[in-house]
Amino acid sequence: MRSLFPLPPPLLCFFVGVVMYLLPSMGQYPTFPYLISGFILLSACIGMLSLWQFHQHKTTIDPQRLDKSTHLVTSGIFRVSRNPMYLSLLLLLMAWALYLGHFLAWSGVVAFILLMNRFQIAREEIYLERKFGEAYRQYQAKVRRWL
Repeated sequence: MRSLFPLPPPLLCFFVGVVMYLLPSMGQYPTFPYLISGFILLSACIGMLSLWQFHQHKTTIDPQRLDKSTHLVTSGIFRVSRNPMYLSLLLLLMAWALYLGHFLAWSGVVAFILLMNRFQIAREEIYLERKFGEAYRQYQAKVRRWL
């Protein structure tokens, strides 16, 4: 089962980042190197923990091939977020917005959230509920979509 959204999430993140860069610098503010570094480090940690959990459960990390999902992963970082891999991409975009140093760049962060919720995550949730049933519904009730 392929996603209707044509771009895989990492590629979408990249293109949103490019658009953020191309936006006019409106509402400039100073950058905060330590905060930027913190977002990048947190993103890397969350991303690696997510990949590790999928590896341990021997299930796919490909968000465009939902039919290859073999296990519902609810342990580790997935106890905090149902979508930690997407959260790690979001944190990278937040670091990028901070680096760019203007308020208009944050529109890219908002756009990424909206696009991911509508075109990727919503479809995944429908599929996972069909595949894992009550177990997924219970997981959904306990763990938030992003954080």
